[in-house]
Amino acid sequence: MIGNKPVAVADAPDWKTPSSDILEAAANGKQALFIYFPGEAEDGSGDGIAGAEYKNLDGKYAQFIRIPYTADREPSPSGVDSLVPTSKVLSDNPTRDYGVKTYPTFIVADSYGNEYVRLNGKKPAASELQAYFEKVSSKMEDSNKKLQKGLDEAKKSWESKDSVKAMKAIRSNFKDGLVGLDAQNETVRLYHDVVEAARAEISALAGEGSADSVKKLKAMKATFKGTEVESTINEALKASAEK
Repeated sequence: MIGNKPVAVADAPDWKTPSSDILEAAANGKQALFIYFPGEAEDGSGDGIAGAEYKNLDGKYAQFIRIPYTADREPSPSGVDSLVPTSKVLSDNPTRDYGVKTYPTFIVADSYGNEYVRLNGKKPAASELQAYFEKVSSKMEDSNKKLQKGLDEAKKSWESKDSVKAMKAIRSNFKDGLVGLDAQNETVRLYHDVVEAARAEISALAGEGSADSVKKLKAMKATFKGTEVESTINEALKASAEK
């Protein structure tokens, strides 16, 4: 490697840098993402991923992405707590967010960056990669169906004004960190509806200052732990204690 520029290799795929344009190209072409994490000492050429059989996969079955090594594993600073999953491949540190610990690591993901296959420390055969790429669409469908079940459960609970069960189902959908899928996008919208309703309820309870309102706020604190409104609940409880 010269500086941060990969060494050119004859007949190698066109390794790209993660970007929204690359993900859009993958989505438009119904392609997977093939994400390569080289080690610190690697030359960045693709760890032997070269030759016509690999190059022909790039842009037809998948977008080939190379992410430089980083030793930084510090959590990303966030101004607002939220349960909503965010893109790993477009984050400030994909190496950290994908939990890459060995090199080289190759990940087969969908066009949103959701991981479906991980290969550590070995060069995958082109035929092996093609088989993985061809299965990504069906895996996306399976993931979306699973998310839809959780979403249906969350919606049913929310229609019954049961925020505890609704949040439980929403958390279940968020736990694997999937992004972009239709059912997940709808889950995110429902989550924001539930959170906004919680804000209004917190405001009303904070104005009461009664023992019953404090009890309800404490119950809400457990339901909305780790969300944008947890700090608001804490402030309301603190204000109630000072009255």
